[in-house]
Amino acid sequence: MDFRFQGFGVKSYRVHDGKSLETLKAMQQWEVLGGQCAKCGRVAWLEKRAVERKIGNQYLLNLRGKLRCDCENRQGNDVLIGYLDRNV
Repeated sequence: MDFRFQGFGVKSYRVHDGKSLETLKAMQQWEVLGGQCAKCGRVAWLEKRAVERKIGNQYLLNLRGKLRCDCENRQGNDVLIGYLDRNV
């Protein structure tokens, strides 16, 4: 997916464990969707609305196979959930 969005002030993040059934729509306003490449380690943040327009309201565990890094890797990438600083 080429939905990278620069300029997010992500305070902290966690790797989605793949066990919980969180969806794109269920994410809070201060949460940011991202991905981390298993091959090169690159982290990129995505525009949730653009992802949802393209593939619909998906479970986050289904996104792993859809993430593609700039290095062309599609295997083993992690879905990240970032948290914006709400006190800004």
